[in-house]
Amino acid sequence: MLKEIRNPEIGGKFLFIILVLFFLGNGLTRTHQKSDFLDYYHASQRWETKENLYKFDVAAELSQKVTTWEELFLPANASLLDALQNQTATYIYPPLFSFLLIPLGKLSPEIASGIHSFINWLALLGIFYLLSKGEKFGFKPKFNYWVFVLVILTNFRYLESHIQNNQVGILLVFLVLASLLSKNDIVSGLTLALATSIKVTPAVFIVLFLYEKRIKALLWFFLGMILWNALPLLYDFDYTLTMTKEWITQVLGNALSNPLLRSWKNNQSLPSTLAKYFISGADFVNQPLYRLPFADLSLNTVKTIQLIIILIFGAPILLLLKRPNRKWELASLLFLASCLFSGISWIHSFVICIFPMYFLISHFLTYEWSKRERNTFLVIASLVLLTHRSVVGSVVENVFLMFSVLFYLNAALYILILYFSFKKNEIRN
Repeated sequence: MLKEIRNPEIGGKFLFIILVLFFLGNGLTRTHQKSDFLDYYHASQRWETKENLYKFDVAAELSQKVTTWEELFLPANASLLDALQNQTATYIYPPLFSFLLIPLGKLSPEIASGIHSFINWLALLGIFYLLSKGEKFGFKPKFNYWVFVLVILTNFRYLESHIQNNQVGILLVFLVLASLLSKNDIVSGLTLALATSIKVTPAVFIVLFLYEKRIKALLWFFLGMILWNALPLLYDFDYTLTMTKEWITQVLGNALSNPLLRSWKNNQSLPSTLAKYFISGADFVNQPLYRLPFADLSLNTVKTIQLIIILIFGAPILLLLKRPNRKWELASLLFLASCLFSGISWIHSFVICIFPMYFLISHFLTYEWSKRERNTFLVIASLVLLTHRSVVGSVVENVFLMFSVLFYLNAALYILILYFSFKKNEIRN
């Protein structure tokens, strides 16, 4: 047995199985704990009670009742204050996702959480099944389980956080990859439409339909958006319409226009990073502890800085769109961009790095890298793990998170993929 495991091929497969089983056990043994899934779970139950999915009505009611800070803590307002802290904007996805979870909302929280966790695990297996088709991504090396092991290890921090929070990102990655790999325009369009209807960020991948001139897939995407979102309309037209309007105005509007939205220590997105650095009160709990902001700028100034940075990062993508055979480079960049530049990106949000990391590891096995290129990648991948609390302790990790270390590390991945994308012709020659 030990002799067989020492065989590189069998050893890689054995370790991969151990790791994925660890994630399964880690998820199923935490179903009784509080997780993000409970926010989805309670939102699904509101379809029956007709309460506001996003609980912004609580904030409005509290603002009408409370005129001073002292009144905020009166016993009469205790229930509203609790709802404001623990329910308002805890669910921030479009109405469709909570609608799809209505069957789980009829079960106990533990059972529903276990089912959702198992679905996530199946989606993780689905991702690795798709990645096993390396030739479809333009890579020639024979399939090797050690590639999967390296992908898991370099993303371990994100995967662990995602599974413990019972989030939805792994499912979205699977749907996006399935859409991009399918040659059937109907399947591609409808699958990407489902991912976008669950969370809006996968919409960026329609760029690849345009890049490949898959106009039919693009049309099926828009038709799919209508069909998927028609399901809750058929179930309860008025409530769906009201909640969709609430999501567009309160959630989507704020996320796209306001860097202050949840600019907390754990938020590693660009808008949050700029707000922590340059807007007083963006994170009123942590900013004083870390002597932030560096400078107190106006909200409009910060928005302008944010726009300039997005344009700097986005311009190279426009150049890549004019070059042939860059589909998977573009896919890697879009995965990263969907997280780096969104309004909210917690640690688990970076689970999208599964594909960019797979791309870079496979690229290393296909092409010859210089010593500087190898070292750069190793530093980026290593720092993701080395800045975790299990290595540096919770105090130092909090410092890294407050200064958005994960934003910078994944921005560095973005730049590295751009570098290889523009060097591709030179490598082949």
